[in-house]
Amino acid sequence: MFALELACQHINAALGDYGCFLVGSVLERPDWRDVDVRFIMADAEFSALFPKVEIDCPTWEHDPKWLLLNTAISDWLTRHTGLPVDFQIQPQTFANKWHDKPRHAIGMRVSKWQK
Repeated sequence: MFALELACQHINAALGDYGCFLVGSVLERPDWRDVDVRFIMADAEFSALFPKVEIDCPTWEHDPKWLLLNTAISDWLTRHTGLPVDFQIQPQTFANKWHDKPRHAIGMRVSKWQK
């Protein structure tokens, strides 16, 4: 878990916006199959990163750039944590509309509070 936390800090720093979240069965039951990590991104940022996809329809799951980034990051997370990680970048509107189950923020950096 600590390795996943640290790895997600790097992803959050690289991609910005809302960040990584644990979702799915790993939050619901002890016999989870894989660790679902979703990076939720503002719609405008998602469109800028993946200009050939439509946010309203999840056709981005067939976009070569989206597939390459997600599979590369999934593999990197799996190798660094020893966990079977399924990583996906999703636009905020889609994530909020279609996924109403709990999310656990991961990879947040804590900084000293300034007066």
